[in-house]
Amino acid sequence: MDNTSMGRYWSEDADNYDGIVRSELQSFRVSAWTALFESRLKPASRVLDFGCGPGFFTVLLAGLGHAVTAVDISSRMVRAAARNAAEFAPEALAQGRISISHCETGLREFEPGTFDAVVMRNVIWTMKDPARFYGDCRRVLAPGGRLLVFDANWNLPLFDEALAARCAERERLCIERYGSTYDGPAIEEPLDCRALPLSRRVRPAWDVRTLHMLGFAGVEAEHDLTDRLWDDKERLLYGETPLFCVTGERPAEGARARAAA
Repeated sequence: MDNTSMGRYWSEDADNYDGIVRSELQSFRVSAWTALFESRLKPASRVLDFGCGPGFFTVLLAGLGHAVTAVDISSRMVRAAARNAAEFAPEALAQGRISISHCETGLREFEPGTFDAVVMRNVIWTMKDPARFYGDCRRVLAPGGRLLVFDANWNLPLFDEALAARCAERERLCIERYGSTYDGPAIEEPLDCRALPLSRRVRPAWDVRTLHMLGFAGVEAEHDLTDRLWDDKERLLYGETPLFCVTGERPAEGARARAAA
């Protein structure tokens, strides 16, 4: 699946995802995620929100005073992000602290050391070459800059029958209790999740190993953030594949020089 096809896939889901994000922007998640970002990012940073979707992180990060560059492979997601920024972060938008654009070229358009932080949610699992992408993240980070990745083992049930059965039971209970899951209308653009390289990997262990090999410093993983960031419905539906966080830093120039010595 090339980038253009991936963009079409996510554009088909844009309205559904936008509805989810707009609900998030009017819930406890705003204060929960804001507290998390305050503890992990330096003030007034240059932040890249990669795979921004409808702009949930974009809005929150701008609200904290960061200068946010938000990009997404889907043109419809970009339009949704722009609408939500205008509604939920108008002051930051007017001050020029938010830039939102369509991007199918990954990180190639950005110069080395452009950002103090790169953040993303539910993006790495879609990558055709995630290790290379992590290397690109290191390149665009300034020395001492931080990578902050939130994701889950969304497709691991495709390769684990017992896990798949538990997930199916959670979906049944979710529909019984809440009347729905978070799925929108059927998407026509094909996406073979089995073919994605991270679908069968157990994460975040894979991410931690890869970031170490690429020369990131201070690599850490938090395996389950659901108590802080998910509501009861999400914990019921997705409890077998909890949200995790992986962080790493591009070593500061001084630290790299000391290591070489």
